[in-house]
Amino acid sequence: MTQPVSGGRVAPEEIEELLRKYDRPGPRYTSYPTAPVWTDEWNARDFELRLEELKNTLDQGRDRPLSLYFHIPFCEERCLFCGCNVVISRRKEVAQPYLDRLKKEIDLVVERVGKNRKVVQMHLGGGTPTYFTPEQLTELMDHVKARFSLQPLHDEISIETDPCVTTREHLVALREAGFTRMSMGLQDLDPKVQETIHRVQPDELTSQYYEWCRELGFTSVNIDLIYGLPYQTEESFKKTLERVTEWRPDRVAVFNYAHVPWIKKHQSLMPEEALPDPALKLRIIGMTFAHFQEHGYEAIGLDHFALPEDELAVARRKETLRRNFMGYSTLPETDILAFGVSSISEVAGAYSQNHVHFAKWNKSIDAGEFPAFRGVSLSQDDLLRREVIMGIMNNLALDFAPIEEQFSISFTEYFAEALEKLKDPVKDGLVELTSGRLQVTRKGQLLVRNVAMAFDAYLKAPGDEANSPRFSRTV
Repeated sequence: MTQPVSGGRVAPEEIEELLRKYDRPGPRYTSYPTAPVWTDEWNARDFELRLEELKNTLDQGRDRPLSLYFHIPFCEERCLFCGCNVVISRRKEVAQPYLDRLKKEIDLVVERVGKNRKVVQMHLGGGTPTYFTPEQLTELMDHVKARFSLQPLHDEISIETDPCVTTREHLVALREAGFTRMSMGLQDLDPKVQETIHRVQPDELTSQYYEWCRELGFTSVNIDLIYGLPYQTEESFKKTLERVTEWRPDRVAVFNYAHVPWIKKHQSLMPEEALPDPALKLRIIGMTFAHFQEHGYEAIGLDHFALPEDELAVARRKETLRRNFMGYSTLPETDILAFGVSSISEVAGAYSQNHVHFAKWNKSIDAGEFPAFRGVSLSQDDLLRREVIMGIMNNLALDFAPIEEQFSISFTEYFAEALEKLKDPVKDGLVELTSGRLQVTRKGQLLVRNVAMAFDAYLKAPGDEANSPRFSRTV
């Protein structure tokens, strides 16, 4: 088996040509079809029918495991880089009513799918999940454990945390509740960058937090960074990378800042003149790939790095890596039941999103109704293209034979148009096409979104949907 090529620097003389050809708006592919093509004709009844289909499948012994996601939307302050669905409030009394409704939503779903269903993955995201008190987090977990059968989850009970507002008491409660993976936001250690993005998080605070996580026995500690923020330079971000590798987290995510002020109005407060230009961003991420490789990490997909013994790195080498809305995973494909405002379920071949408006979500739960407001049922073509796109995004490689066997197609015939679109990426050294296999190169790894876009049936010609302002830029 040929292994995907790990990251490194892009030669400076190649940067301008790469940008001219490939810097364009495009999806990040946390799903396929992507959210902009979902329909608001989807409603609570559609979601309920999918839950019933899931129950029938499970009752018939086709026991596909479940993943659970819980969205805690609250934050005390708004970080300007944030693209999440959040509610800003310093009034902590809003948390308990939300928790009460969250438990009601859990019960609504359990009534349809049955109690004690097997769960192999669970994640709390936000917002800031530790906006809940330690006692409230324990209350939520007790409610979940009483209604689902949590399997030995290894590192698959995870939570996103903000060290600025998460106390040691929070961490103790989470560890006692069974959480094993801790993902902490850092973004950048440079003081000027932190002040500009409204996220001041000194080195000393982050270091203490990291030590607590290790002391309390979390089996995996992950750090999230962002490149493309105002006032970042290669030199300043290099200092952040050096400090991170001193801590030696198990995984590091380095996300490309998505500047979409037409969607997230608060991002308009960012000083746009201070944002790194595409050439600088490409040099920063190229340097980042090289830095982590030099320090013993393996590149995972587009934006993650893991120590060689980490299960993600092992799965990457075996080309069995998967990805869903909760991130990269080594688990087989699961149905995802998601709870809370704006959360997204993936059930029985369909995506279903809850109301993004807090008041509408509240109203649905109080009425005993599912709060689904948009979604999509995947066609056979959607399922096929999702398998291809996710294979490219996750493993940076794709063997045609398993796809042909699973979907009863000739790959080269079915995807003749897509393969034609890859002629320039092949010529430019982003992709290698051999008999029965697609391989993303080291240079192509930085632009893997562009490679995957060739297989997206919902993107039109340049100047049409692909260049509309619905997506962030690929560089």
